[in-house]
Amino acid sequence: MRVMVLKMSAAVAIMALGAFGAAAATELPDRPLDLEGCVALALEYNPSLTMAAQGVRASAAGLRRSASAYYPSALFLGTRGRTGGTSFLDTPTGSISFSTSTERSEAEVRLNQVVWEVGRKESVRSARHSLGASRAREQAAITDLVLAIAQRYYGALAAEQLVEVQQANLTAAGDHEKLVRARVAVGETAPVDVAPAEADVAGAEFALLQSKNNADLAKAQLKMEMGVPPTYRLRLAQPEKEGNGLTIPTLEECLALAREERPELAAMREDVAAGEESVRLAKLRQWGSLALWAEYDIGIAGPMRGTETWAAVVSVAGVLFDDGSREADVEAARAGVESLKAQEQQLINSIGLEVESALLGVETAGKSVEAAQKAVASAEVQLAVAQGKYRQGVGIFVEILDAQEAVARARSNRVRSVFDHQTALVGLKRATGTLTHSPENEGGS
Repeated sequence: MRVMVLKMSAAVAIMALGAFGAAAATELPDRPLDLEGCVALALEYNPSLTMAAQGVRASAAGLRRSASAYYPSALFLGTRGRTGGTSFLDTPTGSISFSTSTERSEAEVRLNQVVWEVGRKESVRSARHSLGASRAREQAAITDLVLAIAQRYYGALAAEQLVEVQQANLTAAGDHEKLVRARVAVGETAPVDVAPAEADVAGAEFALLQSKNNADLAKAQLKMEMGVPPTYRLRLAQPEKEGNGLTIPTLEECLALAREERPELAAMREDVAAGEESVRLAKLRQWGSLALWAEYDIGIAGPMRGTETWAAVVSVAGVLFDDGSREADVEAARAGVESLKAQEQQLINSIGLEVESALLGVETAGKSVEAAQKAVASAEVQLAVAQGKYRQGVGIFVEILDAQEAVARARSNRVRSVFDHQTALVGLKRATGTLTHSPENEGGS
């Protein structure tokens, strides 16, 4: 059994090294991380950005391929070997066969340049717009990742602060139990109050355990989103407190920002522009092709050594009639552009809804913070009143239990509302396209 355990452990270790080899390549920071630090690690280690980068890489290669038509090409052509066969010689006495064998050695350099060609410019423009679209989509992937990290980060911070709330609740429950036992000892209250006090402590201990598990899980989810190993000891730094006088843009301002800044819209505009170049290219090729090219050839070995040849050629191919396939290509390209324009409008409408929802979310979250602050103050006053009445012998212990539960609930709601507000601010930045790599204090615009 011990051998099996060792083998399984080795296999798990190999799998872990393979999965997180990239993260082990550089040392991870051993300090509490703020949101900017978490985002920086995610931009380095999250594999989703690698996939987006490959799209840019492929589009860049497509542009180089299209642009290569503007540059000359040089070819080296060489052959070396032997050739042979059987030949026949007619003589008065008959045919005589004999074998032949010769050595062949030839080499030449050929230079070629396409000076002008119909559709070359449109092809390059289309490829350039495709590259722009890929870059915009990469930026969209980055902002999506930043948003996800911000949500996980604030969720983990909230979970850690909820642990503090439950710890305070457990301390309060223990104090209440001591108060009850002290009053029972001096005969100021009935022993029946001890059982609810003990149950309250047990419930507080269980709630604290749950909150600690939730905090660990929240940080594990954040590490997964960042792309760092599960074994990394992640510590979170508290964000700077939000300044007073935070100005939230109007809906009109947010919509204007989104139309200007959203990378998805930029990608769609590039797609439309690339499609329009494809339509122009299809229309040019509908009637044939026209090109001007030049070629220079010089032999450098063999029988053609020193021989130079050149050509300057205008190549024309005109379509007198065909089966309609070229016209169909034009129509297909036009249909593609119209479809892209419809998708662009659909995206604009969707972004408008997203912006309005995000703006409403920020407003609602801000009001929730104010309401939660008032609820905490009210609950704490009610708890103080219940404790005073119980000490004076005019109240019952259940009132303290209810008031303490209300305080814990109000404090938990305050923690959630504060970080929900921070998350909502980041969401508004994402909706308007102004989310940067450093989204700390996302209130400004």
